[in-house]
Amino acid sequence: MTTQKILFSLVLCGLISPLFAQIKGVVSDSESNPIEFANVAVYSLPDSTLIAGTTTDETGYFLLEETSSSNKLLRVSFIGYETQTLLAQPEHEIILKSDATMLNEVVVNGDIPRIRLRDDAVVATVENTVLSKAGTANDVLKRLPAITGDDGDFSIFGKGKAKIYVNNRELRDPSELDLIASSDIREVEIIHNPGAGYDASVKAIIRIHTIKKVGDGFSFDVRSTSLINKHTDLREQLNMNYRYKGLDIFATAKYERYNYVQNSVLTQKAFVDTLWTQTNSLDVEGIADPLTIIGGINYEINPNHYVGVKHTMSLSPGRNEESIITKSDVYANNEFFDRWVSVNNVKSDSEPKHRLNAYYNGTIGNLKIDFNSDFYRSSQFSEINITESSQEFDDRIVKSSNRIENRLFATRLVLSYPLFGGNFSAGNEYTRTHRNDDYMTDIDVIPSSNTSIHDQNNSFFAEYSRNTPIGKLSAGIRYEDVNFDYFNGDIKIDDQSRKYNSWFPNFSYSNAFGDVQMQLSYNVKTVRPSYWQLGSNTLYGNRFTLQRGNPFLRPSTVRDASLMTSWRFLQFMLSYKQEKDAIIQWAEQHADNPAVAILSNKNIDKLPSMTAFITASPKFGIWSPIASVGLIKQWFSVTSNDINVNLNKPMMIASLNNSFTLPKGFLVTLDANYQGIGSTQNVELTKDKYVVNLGVTKSFLNDKLSVTLKGHDIFHGEKTGITAYNNKLHISQDNIWDTREFEITVRYKFNTNGSRYKGTGAGQNEFNRL
Repeated sequence: MTTQKILFSLVLCGLISPLFAQIKGVVSDSESNPIEFANVAVYSLPDSTLIAGTTTDETGYFLLEETSSSNKLLRVSFIGYETQTLLAQPEHEIILKSDATMLNEVVVNGDIPRIRLRDDAVVATVENTVLSKAGTANDVLKRLPAITGDDGDFSIFGKGKAKIYVNNRELRDPSELDLIASSDIREVEIIHNPGAGYDASVKAIIRIHTIKKVGDGFSFDVRSTSLINKHTDLREQLNMNYRYKGLDIFATAKYERYNYVQNSVLTQKAFVDTLWTQTNSLDVEGIADPLTIIGGINYEINPNHYVGVKHTMSLSPGRNEESIITKSDVYANNEFFDRWVSVNNVKSDSEPKHRLNAYYNGTIGNLKIDFNSDFYRSSQFSEINITESSQEFDDRIVKSSNRIENRLFATRLVLSYPLFGGNFSAGNEYTRTHRNDDYMTDIDVIPSSNTSIHDQNNSFFAEYSRNTPIGKLSAGIRYEDVNFDYFNGDIKIDDQSRKYNSWFPNFSYSNAFGDVQMQLSYNVKTVRPSYWQLGSNTLYGNRFTLQRGNPFLRPSTVRDASLMTSWRFLQFMLSYKQEKDAIIQWAEQHADNPAVAILSNKNIDKLPSMTAFITASPKFGIWSPIASVGLIKQWFSVTSNDINVNLNKPMMIASLNNSFTLPKGFLVTLDANYQGIGSTQNVELTKDKYVVNLGVTKSFLNDKLSVTLKGHDIFHGEKTGITAYNNKLHISQDNIWDTREFEITVRYKFNTNGSRYKGTGAGQNEFNRL
């Protein structure tokens, strides 16, 4: 029935649209560059009443349905340009001139504000700013307000993990961000409350838009990075592209080598019939060397129709190993009980992972079509050998192996059509996942298991947005039908299988009041447990500590209301979130031996929280600072050791990113990030974390060649401390990593045109769960 309604709406649009007049046109700047998201409004004469409004697309094109041009005014405006008002005609070609005085003394030469609010997003301009010299897309995101993370894994402050799009294409591999040069990025959009067109588990969106380049021929971009600390890490990358008329053939090869070190001190206290206390020291060293190879073809049939296919292969040609040495002193009622020394060796071997994307992107009349299909396959084998010596009791040798096989198939179809002066979109997203998990061990206290999960999600969604006299209104709804089947061997386990049929609405309102822009939004999302959280495998820590998944976990539901405002170079965000059935880490004591703690996850009833932050991004001559400060507070309490523990302490996050543009192609960056103590779920953060990075970049040969020298975490402040409260167990842990390192990067670009690939991808959230 839902599909029929969507098709009926689209057919109805096609029947009635010819009955109404239209006003259409193209908006560009004085250099013939299209202006995206310019405001276009029609007013009646002589009373100047607003009749209809819209915004331009990425080509500068606009269309106002059901609007005749007779006796009306057309007004076109965009921040940083002079507003144009003229008599309305059926067709227009409008050129906006730069406004050199609009932003007064803060931004010179009429530059558009580098960070501003636009419709549903906070927008950061990268092109022709110091951010364009940051290095890669990954480096750009690290320097934007309210974004935390690195290496392709980014979260939005107070919202959670963000899904990333590049030119409307879902990012398949986080390392792809390092494939994009910052100089090729036009702007970045940060969306705090995504609409119904996105998977219901997506809590935040980052959209990267690159600069459109033209020109046929061969181009390449080569980069070499060395990161030096105790060991030397490498990142070697080559991008190539051949373009001829409408055909693009592109390829990328990237090799990385990571050597990592972690040192931790962990204390566990189990309050059972005996007070069991463990004091553990952990020393971790590991090495990984991923190789990524990408190849694809993109073909522009004509300006209205694109097709393409892209294959990504990920493999590890060398060794992937990790060594963990743990020393544990154990006390019973504060009396010495035993000392354990454990040596844990992990070896991983994976077959090449393959991901294939095919797409069609086109326009038929006023109907826009975006179709994607994805296939993913992976197989990984790991072997763990643990040798645990005991001072007072028998020694132990624990061997285990684990083979995980994943298969994913996904499709996504989005249809967009102008309707009643606004824009209507509808579509379907389908994912089917098979995951087999074969776990073998040779110790009686840990059972072997052979499980599989079959997950199928069929979703339908619709959204409508329109400019009105009181502002821009958007509303949408998403319906998801999920079948989750859990198998032990070949036997389906009904108690652990699930079916979900859920609706996820969203609403937003945005408007501008002089220099002040405002957006109010509300949406409902879900958080689905990852596949490792749902697993049945039991991992051995030591003879008093085990870890396992929880196949009975339920998805959580998140209701989020947000207010965002922007004034010149200032932005403010306030959000209130209520999470039902929130998933937290939790530990229980073994029923037969309460000295043994079993670490796992569980659902809690609700978890309310509030987030607020403010950002300033002025410009003073050669100095371009971006300063942010924010606060996140939750209201939560747990019963631990029969005592109610309130976990309501607010946590502060702040950043100050400075860029200094100097003569002769020099750029100096000084970035500082801070995270304070506070509460998150059932955990208290007990240490302040601060990171300071200092870098110098020199450009040569008209920016074709660049050399970067950078010191990461120069004061070695990236340290963490936590205390986790569980039923009968308190865990305190302090961690330090080898994050202080010196970077040397050399990058050369030759005739870089960039691929015109328009595949947006499908099933990315399911891919992340794997």
